[in-house]
Amino acid sequence: MIDTHAHLLSLEKKDEIIANMETDEMDYIINIGTTVKDSIKGVELANKYDRIYAVVGIYPEYSESVTNEDLNVIDKLANEKKVVAIGEIGLDYHSKFNKISQKEILVKQLEIANKHGLPFCIHCRGAVEDLYEILHDNRHLINNSGLMHCYSEGSLWYKKFLDLGLYLSFSGNITYKKSDRSFLKDVPLDKILVETDSPYLSPEPFRGKINEPKNVQYIIDKIAYEIGISSDKLKEITTQNAKKFYKIG
Repeated sequence: MIDTHAHLLSLEKKDEIIANMETDEMDYIINIGTTVKDSIKGVELANKYDRIYAVVGIYPEYSESVTNEDLNVIDKLANEKKVVAIGEIGLDYHSKFNKISQKEILVKQLEIANKHGLPFCIHCRGAVEDLYEILHDNRHLINNSGLMHCYSEGSLWYKKFLDLGLYLSFSGNITYKKSDRSFLKDVPLDKILVETDSPYLSPEPFRGKINEPKNVQYIIDKIAYEIGISSDKLKEITTQNAKKFYKIG
């Protein structure tokens, strides 16, 4: 299994979790950056452990304070061997962050991803219309694909993002009772990725507790049930998808 999106630096037991990866049947964990500081630390963590890879980028919450030097650091980090994508980037209108700066920093980081031949990892909350418009208008920057992290826009938008060549990554919230799972059977199997977003979004039956990368199994189980294939088969498919997307293994 591969957890394609985890915040290992936010987990107190990260070294123990990494040490137990083989026991937990985890092939790789992709650690995600949200600031320049934790992107640097994420690269250091990835360089320390063979089975950890890093995604570097600046989360939309911090877009208003981003400097050119910050972007230059992300640009330089993108050259590191263990860096496999740019992220977590995107738009978040839920908490009233500055919309103009979010859009500007998103495009600049899309440009960095394209420059280095890397895919990107998109965060979207309460901003799907604007996000789609930006990605659509900047299709020339999607030469190495990207993923919709923690996809939760339901059946209304998934085809639009797939048409842009993106993958859909599902987290613990896909297991929740009120989650829209009606479209899962229509998503091409080769476009599905799974993640935990650890330590957040624990899947059922651990909702409300600290999440860990090994819980990606519960997300696989739920999606497999919804689309009518075995968990083992979906585990194999999503592992291969992640290796292809991140160019690892």
